[in-house]
Amino acid sequence: MKKTVLSVTLAASVLALGACSGGDKETIVTSKAGDISVADFNETAKTLAGPAIIQQMVSEKLLADKYEVTDKEIQEAYDAMASQFGGNFDKVLKENGLTEKDFKETLRFPLLQEKALKDKAIKEEDVKKYYEQMKTELNGRHILVADEKTANEVIAKIKGGAPFADVAKEYSTDTGSAAKGGELGWFSVGAMVEEFNDAAYALPLKTLSEPVKTSFGYHIIEITDKRDVKGVGSFKDEEDNIRTQMLGKLKNTGEDQKIIKDIVANLAKDADVKTSDKEFKAAIDALSTTSEEQAKKAEEDAKKAEEKAAKENKDNKDKSEDNKDKSEDTESK
Repeated sequence: MKKTVLSVTLAASVLALGACSGGDKETIVTSKAGDISVADFNETAKTLAGPAIIQQMVSEKLLADKYEVTDKEIQEAYDAMASQFGGNFDKVLKENGLTEKDFKETLRFPLLQEKALKDKAIKEEDVKKYYEQMKTELNGRHILVADEKTANEVIAKIKGGAPFADVAKEYSTDTGSAAKGGELGWFSVGAMVEEFNDAAYALPLKTLSEPVKTSFGYHIIEITDKRDVKGVGSFKDEEDNIRTQMLGKLKNTGEDQKIIKDIVANLAKDADVKTSDKEFKAAIDALSTTSEEQAKKAEEDAKKAEEKAAKENKDNKDKSEDNKDKSEDTESK
C-alpha cells in the first residue's frame, strides 16, 4: 500500500518539477551516442507531459486562491508519509531526484484537493446525519436476492409465518450470512453501503424493510437490537473526523476524481482561464469542462459519428445501385 501511495505522489512530483533550469544550450547529459541539452529536455518534457503539468499548475492556483494549506499541514502529511518508510525515506527521495523541500511542495496540491472535496462534496446535513447515526450500533439480519420480484416473494413468505432464518438459507445470495440465517451481527455507521446503511438506521426494531436496492441486489433487512455507542464526542469534536471518513469513501469509489474535476472546472470558468500557447489550448479547454459537459459532448460526438456512418452507407448504396444501372444500360446496348 505504501509503495502505491508513494508512487502516485512521486508521479505528481515529476509533473510539478518537470522543467530543467539553466540556459537552453547547456548540456545536461553527454554520451557517445549524443548529448541532451536543457532545450532538448524541456521541449520533450513539454510535448510528453506539458498538458498534464499545465493542468496541475492551473488547478493548484485556482484551489489555492480559495483554500489555504498551512506549513503545519504539509509537515504533518510529510511526516505521515515518511513514517511508513522508517529511516529510508530520505534515500527514496534521493533515488527519485527529489529533496525534502521539493517533495513537501508537491504535497500542497493533494491537500488543496482534499479541502475542496470536504467543502463541496460533503454536505453539512450529511455530516450531521452521520454524527447522529454514529451514536448507535445496530444488530441485524438480511436476505439478499437478485431482483425486486424475488424480494417481494421473500417478504410475503416471512409475513406469512416462515422463519426469517429458514428463508435466508433458502433465498439469500449472500452465502456468508445466509448460512447463519441472515445474521450480520453488530455493525455501526459506514460499515454497509449507503443505501443499506440509511435504510437500516431508519427501521424501527423488529420491523421488516421494503426491498432495498444496492449495487449488490435487493435486500430485505430487519434490525433486531440497538445499543448506544460510548465515547462519542460533541459534533464539533467529531466533525472533522467524520468528513475525513466520508472523504475516504469517495476515494475508494473513485467518485472523488469526478467531483474535484467539476470543482476545478467551475473555478476555471469563474476565473476566465485562457492560454496564449496553442499547444496547451486543448488542455485548458478540458480543464474548464465539467464531467456533465464532457459526457454531453461525448454523446453528441457519438451521434454525429453515427449519422455520418449512416450517410456514408447510404451514399455507398446509392453509388452501387447507380453503377449497377449503368452496367445494365451498357449491356442492353
